[in-house]
Amino acid sequence: MTDYYPQEEGAVFDANSYIIPCYPDGAVTEMSSVKPGTTVAGRISVAASTALGDGWGIALKAATDTGVPGRIPVIFYGVVKVTDSSTAGYLAYAGSFAINSITTTYASEFYSPAELKPWGGDHYIMGMWLQGTGVAADECLLLVGKTM
Repeated sequence: MTDYYPQEEGAVFDANSYIIPCYPDGAVTEMSSVKPGTTVAGRISVAASTALGDGWGIALKAATDTGVPGRIPVIFYGVVKVTDSSTAGYLAYAGSFAINSITTTYASEFYSPAELKPWGGDHYIMGMWLQGTGVAADECLLLVGKTM
């Protein structure tokens, strides 16, 4: 196995955040959830989320195409302000786990443990809501990377 990490300079570990510059694997919207990319060989790459609960991190800058504009910062652990989903039943509540709601919004996770990906299910826990009162499309603080 080849270790490519030494080639990935610029990761930020300050202020209790874990932000890594990643190569975009296609168009990515700023503040959208991302999942692991596959087309940038030998590099850490991310692609825009395409389904509920498939996100691992949040892009802090937009990308227009594969490798354009080079690397973009992606937060994998830390606090960030995001938009709550507007889907009834999945609104943000402080202290509840969160998942991505397709691309640029985030929702509370109300699924059983059997439905979560680490156990073979369909959804990854993206983090935990630090704020949220169940108001649709509200901006709330999300602790990205909080796991069970």
